[in-house]
Amino acid sequence: MISPLKLSLAIVFLSLFFNLSFSIALYFSFDNKKTLKKITEFIVTLPIFLPPSVIGYMLIIFLGKNSTIGKIFYNLFDFRFIFSFEGAAIAAIVVSLPIIYQGVKVGFDTIDKTYIETAQCLGISGLNMLRYVYLPLSFRKVFSGVILGIGRAFGEFGATILIAGNIPGRTQTLPLALYSAIESGNYSSANKVLVLLLLFSGLFLILYILLTKKES
Repeated sequence: MISPLKLSLAIVFLSLFFNLSFSIALYFSFDNKKTLKKITEFIVTLPIFLPPSVIGYMLIIFLGKNSTIGKIFYNLFDFRFIFSFEGAAIAAIVVSLPIIYQGVKVGFDTIDKTYIETAQCLGISGLNMLRYVYLPLSFRKVFSGVILGIGRAFGEFGATILIAGNIPGRTQTLPLALYSAIESGNYSSANKVLVLLLLFSGLFLILYILLTKKES
């Protein structure tokens, strides 16, 4: 059986990889279609302002067995997003994506355009531009957003329990394990999970403070 800690960390790293890649790709997309980009950014950012229960219910609507996407995956692969690890990962991705994207957007927008124009004159483009110009010059802002996104994904509860349930060894993350322990009256286990949540949350906060302190 996979422990709630391992599940939480696996979901965090999966959501981080997807969200950071997607955020960078979105930032450089739709250069000639600003209206489409603004609409996409609106959709991506909206989950910040939605209650987790609303996000979870919307994921059920869009990914449930009776939905178009759900039917495709069920008929082709005999796979359901509901009550699955993938469902829990998608919930974490959706709730943390707005935070990571905003970190990328703010970081890239604040780069002095002189550096970008100089790099272009030197023939730097594509991935090299991202590697040698954008990321080094915006590292602290981008990484600050990443840390906040990790913290949000790590502590996700409401959307996860709706779409993925609370199945030990399969979808039970640390927040869900704490809920189960309290609900069953197992306060010894609840206290252990609480300590783990406080330790990791404190670590994320310390990293964020150090980054923002150096930035200021």
